[in-house]
This record gives sequence, C-alpha cells and structure tokens, in this order.
Amino acid sequence: MRLNYLIKFINFTDTLNDWVGKIFGLLVYPTMLVLVYEVVMRYGFNRPTIWAHETSCMLYGAHFILGGAYALRWGAFVNVDALYQYFPPRVKAVVDLFTWTLFYAFVGTMLWLSVPWAWDSLRVMEYSNSTWGPYVWQIKLLIPVSAFLVLLQGMTKTIKDLHLALTGRELIVDAKVGGGN
Repeated sequence: MRLNYLIKFINFTDTLNDWVGKIFGLLVYPTMLVLVYEVVMRYGFNRPTIWAHETSCMLYGAHFILGGAYALRWGAFVNVDALYQYFPPRVKAVVDLFTWTLFYAFVGTMLWLSVPWAWDSLRVMEYSNSTWGPYVWQIKLLIPVSAFLVLLQGMTKTIKDLHLALTGRELIVDAKVGGGN
C-alpha cells in the first residue's frame, strides 16, 4: 500500500516537472525575439533600446532555472562516469544514494538562502537600478520555486534508487528513457 503512494508521488512530480519544463522551455522564443529586435534596432537603425538586455536576461533566467527539474527528471545533466557506466543497475543505485547527499546539501542550502531573499524582494517590490528599472522580485521568487521543484524531482530519484538497491527491481520503468519529448 505504501508503495502505491510512492508511485503516485513519483508520477505526480514527473508530470508536474514535465509541464513546467515544457512551458518555461518556450521562453527561449520570446528571448530570441527580444535579442533579434535589439540587434536590428541597434545596428540597422542606430536606435538601441534600454530594455532589451535586461528583458532577455530575465526571460533566459526563468527559462534556465525552471528547466532544472525537467533536466533532472530526464537525466540531462552531465555525469562523470568513467567507472560508473560499467556498474550493474543495482550498484549504480547504491552509489547514487551516497552521492545524492551532495545534491540534498546543495538544494537545501539553495532553498534555505533563497526563500528569505525572495521574500524580502517581494516585500519591498524590488526593482532594478538600471535606467529602465523593471521589477526583479518575480525572477527572485522563481529561485526558491525552482529549488523546490528540483528537490521534489531529486526525491523521486532517491526513492527509485532506494527501491532498486533494496529489491534489485526498478520501481517504475519509464517508456521514454533518455528523452523528454
């Protein structure tokens, strides 16, 4: 019965991070349009904008940080696996259980530090000190949100690894291993 709850948690987290990753992955298009617009205005008409650089940085920042959980879900991070690639799946799971302590330390620190930082930014409605001066609290608020999503996705990986290490069987076999489309 408990295993059923874990599978539901894993499926919910995978689905949530798939949706977030795909939706925020589309931010690459407005980012590209803003940059193309700036280049055309600057070099074609000698009329640079005061907003394009900051806008593109904020759009790309949102795209990048909210794509982390999606990348983790589909195993898109780079691994150093000179020996690891030769281990059987159960040994890989045991090794992963030990190395994930670094992951939890990083994500925990990110959450711990970013929540008050984002809250303070929201509380004062923080804005940029640039000439344009857009609000930046929205971007800062996305940092703890993305850290939480990465934490959830990491928990699914730990649950799967623990089950594999203890039983020698996969908890959930993904139909789309290695690709996120």
